[in-house]
Amino acid sequence: MPRIDEDITLLDDGKTLLQKKQGFRFGVDAVILADFYRGKKNSKILEVGSGTGIIPILLCQTKGAQNITALEIQEEMAELAARNVARNSLEDNIKIKNIDVKNLKEGNSYDCVISNPPYMTIDGKKLNPSDGKAVARHEICLTLAELVENAKRLLKPRGQFYIVHRSYRLGEILMELEKNGFSPKRIKNVYSDRYSEGKLVLVEASKGRKEILSIEQPLYLDEREN
Repeated sequence: MPRIDEDITLLDDGKTLLQKKQGFRFGVDAVILADFYRGKKNSKILEVGSGTGIIPILLCQTKGAQNITALEIQEEMAELAARNVARNSLEDNIKIKNIDVKNLKEGNSYDCVISNPPYMTIDGKKLNPSDGKAVARHEICLTLAELVENAKRLLKPRGQFYIVHRSYRLGEILMELEKNGFSPKRIKNVYSDRYSEGKLVLVEASKGRKEILSIEQPLYLDEREN
């Protein structure tokens, strides 16, 4: 049952998700990242920054994923994600860990790393590290550079890295990937509609393997004509 500060979000196939009424809630970026994933069913997957646990649950539900470790640095959110895994009977497929990815001692261990990370840089602003929304949205605990560095450390050779991020940071993403020996494999730009500038970008990259880059057809979140 949901607690007094929680509500229930209905997913497909009878799955449900507990979310905080006032805290950080998952958005469309998590859903489209799970859909963008192309790993094998038996891949050993690491998710960085799980929040409610929505991405690993969707990967099990829609991609048949069977072996996911999901990291969440905020204790309260990690506990919520674990309850969401249990309420959907996915304990055999998803393990939630309340740990900073930088402290995970498992080098060269995963076939895939996937992340919907904080999008916004600090830019000199003072933010409260105990504010759950601030940690989820701003690079207080994990920068883009740190995410890519740790993805390289944790992935097996030829492993795959999946990320969703703001479109305006694509140049920075590609620079960090190249610096860490990744080769971009697929890029998909995401737009609110056919009349808007790019909003989000999805990127798949390979560790230590040269890829021929595919720029996929764009995704329009609202296909309705004005």
